[in-house]
Amino acid sequence: MSTTSTRSTQVRAEERSAPLRFGIAVRDVRLRTRILLLRLLTASPLPALAKRLQRRGDLILCLHNIVKSHGPLGVNRGLDLTVGELESVLAYLRAEGYSPVGLEEIGLQRGSGGRLGEKRVAITFDDGYAGNLHLAYPVLRRHAVPFTVYVTTGFMDREVRVWWYGLERLLAEVDCVAFEHAGRPYQYTCVTRAQKIHAYRSIGAMLSGAQPRAADQIHEQLFAGRIADLRELGAGDVLTAEQVRVLSRDPLVTIGAHSISHRPLQQLSYEACRQEILECRERLLSVTDGPVDHFAYPFGNRKACGPREEPSSVPPNTW
Repeated sequence: MSTTSTRSTQVRAEERSAPLRFGIAVRDVRLRTRILLLRLLTASPLPALAKRLQRRGDLILCLHNIVKSHGPLGVNRGLDLTVGELESVLAYLRAEGYSPVGLEEIGLQRGSGGRLGEKRVAITFDDGYAGNLHLAYPVLRRHAVPFTVYVTTGFMDREVRVWWYGLERLLAEVDCVAFEHAGRPYQYTCVTRAQKIHAYRSIGAMLSGAQPRAADQIHEQLFAGRIADLRELGAGDVLTAEQVRVLSRDPLVTIGAHSISHRPLQQLSYEACRQEILECRERLLSVTDGPVDHFAYPFGNRKACGPREEPSSVPPNTW
């Protein structure tokens, strides 16, 4: 059984105008680079902290999604940049003397050491969000900036639920949600912004830790009456196969593999890990006609990946 109660009033003005906070929980260690950069860009005065990034060598920005505006609760700001923020990042990098290059160029030239004092930056996007095409692509194409999109094929094919944006939108609209999970009833009052954020964190942790079928049972209850098919959940938030194909046709864009289901690979069996890596690439090859030579771990911490998960450990002629 589930219930949702909709509020017609918006979040109070003083809650909507809450200042941007950077002390947020991130899903991936690699996001820390991006968060630090945004801190520098929004700091006043900027130069004091900005000098900390003035090291020689290569810089790889690991981004996720580009949006018109941040979500109503701000709980996914660890994934998002607005178009304006992306423009600010590019302006900052230009001012600091960084030359945008493709990720493969950095990899090929690192062995030779590159030119002394050269500062290069490669931009990547994980997961395969629709904003990479609709919002990031026009900006980066205008500035002739190459970039890589690492696609989670389960998201692209609507086989894996992309629930985090949908859950944020749901909780912003209602003042109560209730559902059952593992034989236990759960109910969350979602009247204030703080209550909504608490509900998001709690339900999000539950969904992240649940097996797919159990998670789908929660989704079915939460979104009852809102979507007819769970494959629709988050469908507009991620790229379709055709949109990946469109991106792949531009020489500025590199398509990379990011696993099928975006699970921590180290927690899977060896065979399941190989399947996540190899079948993701095979699916992308069928969509783009190749090449697909890059792979990014779904998560980058020590509990999520290690030497076994390195694509180089896959037998020759299979990658």
